[in-house]
This record gives sequence, C-alpha cells and structure tokens, in this order.
Amino acid sequence: MRPRMPAETRWSWRSKRVRTKAPSLSSKDECFYWRMIKLAHYWRRTQGFDFHKTMITDKRLNRYSKHKFAGIFFFGGLGIFPFARMLWLANDIFGVALNVSLIVAFWVLAAWAMADRRIGSGPVLMVMLLVNFVGLVTALRLYQVGIYWVYPIMMAVAYIMPWRWATPMNVANVVIVLLFAAGWMPDAHYYRLVATLLIVLTFSVMFSYNIEQQLKLLEELSVTDPLTQAFNRRYFERELDDARRHWQRTRNVASMIMIDIDNFKLINDTHGHHVGDNVLVALSNYISSELRPLDRFFRLGGEEFAILLLDTSATQAASLAERFRRHIADGSLDGKLPVFTISCGVAEYPEQRSLSEWPEQCDKALYAAKDAGRNKVVMAQK
Repeated sequence: MRPRMPAETRWSWRSKRVRTKAPSLSSKDECFYWRMIKLAHYWRRTQGFDFHKTMITDKRLNRYSKHKFAGIFFFGGLGIFPFARMLWLANDIFGVALNVSLIVAFWVLAAWAMADRRIGSGPVLMVMLLVNFVGLVTALRLYQVGIYWVYPIMMAVAYIMPWRWATPMNVANVVIVLLFAAGWMPDAHYYRLVATLLIVLTFSVMFSYNIEQQLKLLEELSVTDPLTQAFNRRYFERELDDARRHWQRTRNVASMIMIDIDNFKLINDTHGHHVGDNVLVALSNYISSELRPLDRFFRLGGEEFAILLLDTSATQAASLAERFRRHIADGSLDGKLPVFTISCGVAEYPEQRSLSEWPEQCDKALYAAKDAGRNKVVMAQK
C-alpha cells in the first residue's frame, strides 16, 4: 500500500483525481501484454486519471451510435416515399398501404434507436417481423423486377437481428421466395435463384452468429479486469445505477464493501511484481467463490476492490467483510504466497443521501480502517 495522499489530493467520487486506475488492455501477444502491465504499474503510480471525462466520452459514443442507427432507419423510410408515390399514381392502393406500413415501421425503429430507456425484446421482434413481411410482400408483388430485393432484406435481417431470430426469419424468407418463384420463373433462372439464395443464407447465418459472438467477447473484455477476471471500474459505475433502480423497485437496501490490501507496495518491493499479481489473483478467486450469484465483485484499480451486495444491510455486509478479513489474515489463501492483511470499509444505500455519495462514504470508511491500524473493518457513519 503506497503512502496516504494529502487530504487536498485524496480521492473523491466527484473529483477528477482517482487513486488508482489500471488501463484496460487486450492483446494476443503475451510479451506485449506484460510490457503493458508493467507500464500500467508505472503509469498508475505517477499519473492521475480523469474518470469523469472518460464517462462523458462513453456517453458521447453511445449517443453517436444511437444517432447513426436512428439516421439509417429514418432515411430508409424516407427513401421508400418515391415508390409509394409511384404506386399511388398507378392507383395501386394495396401497394401504397404496404409501403406506408413499411415507412411507419422504419420510423418506429428510428424512434426506438433514440429511446433513452430499454424496450423489451417482444416489441422489437414484432416490429422487425412487420418490416420483413411488408418488405418481402412488396418485393414479390413486382415479380421479376422485385424478387431480387430479397437479398438486401436478408442481409438487413442478419445485421440488425440477433442470431437466434435472424436465422429462422431468413430461412422463412428463402422458403417463401422459392415457393413463389416456382410457378412462373424459367427453370434455368430458378436453379440459379436456389443456389444464390442458399449461399446468401449460409453466409448471413455465419455473419450474424460471428457478430453476436464478437459482441459478447468485446463486452466481456470491456467490463473485465484482465489480471483478476473481476469486473472493472467501468462496470462498477453501471452497476451502481442498477443498484439504485433495484432499490426503487424493491425498497430493499444494498451495501458496498471496499477492500484494500495492506502494505501492498511492500509485497511488490520484497517479493516482486509477479508475486504481487499472484496475491491479487488469489484474493479475487477467494472472494468471488464466497459471493452469491447476484453479488458483484470489482477491481477498482491497483490493490483496491469493491463488492456490491444487493438486499444486504450494512451490518450483514460488515459481518461478511470480517469473515474475509479473518480468513486472509490467517494466511489461508495459498501456502506459497506471503501472508497479508486487508482493510475494509462498508456503507449502505440508501442511507447515504445520494448515489454518488455511496462509494465516497465507503471510501472514507476504508481510510478510517487504515487510520485505525489496518487489518480492520469499519462501517460508514449514518
């Protein structure tokens, strides 16, 4: 544990200075990875980290993504207007109704992309089924001219929808088109249509599946600490808001435990950074194995960790933290690692006046445990 900061520079949840923040790293090159880990240790000791600015950047990226998809859906619906006008001039009322339905569906998707709150998967699936059905019927009504529009429809479904939804929808699209074309398309053209539709279907399924798997991997990498496999500070901020919503929904209190390894710098200086890394991993594995499935364990940076406990009072959380403290102080983690101790701060929500004060009060309780001689558990004052 490095020397305590002066009061004017000590970490505050609302301030721009944070005591430790390890950068998120991901690389397949192991040598490069460990160089970056060493660089991260140096950077963490010598630099501050503007967490507030990082969160603003994330919000801007999220807003940019919403604007981009909303623009695609909006202009997609706008692009159908000329076709609706042509059908209106041709007195094709049914075709006009289909095109107008498609325009409305596209604009509903645009509004959904810009929505600030989450929408259930059921309504989204219904809207996409409507878009797919109307688009397919509109294309098939044009016979030779429109049947080839099924290809962009299939790719759009594969791009927008999850793999488990895109695959059956595109299989249905292929079956409907082939049944429709069998009655009037020449055999030579029909066989080519069968072959190309099957090829596009195969690649669209692979494309949709790969995108879904890569998104899961990217999400895991973005919220996981690479060394300990605990959740990182970015996910900690997100889970704080989820804890607030959980309290608003159930009125059950939640508690937070902040954990700091005592004299961690001495472990690194005496035994080397590889032993320090093993200590962090062993501590993370032990605590993670003792938590419930609904609990969340985070590495906030360096040797500091946090635990979010839903439906748990501060007294219960302090009892859990005391059990962790005694077990670790007894040297029970691993016989090969040096014996070390931890200090813990505990705070309850909504005892604190606001969500932003919750981790701040917990951090103050952690520093109180340090001031009391380390290897202690201290509850925040209510």
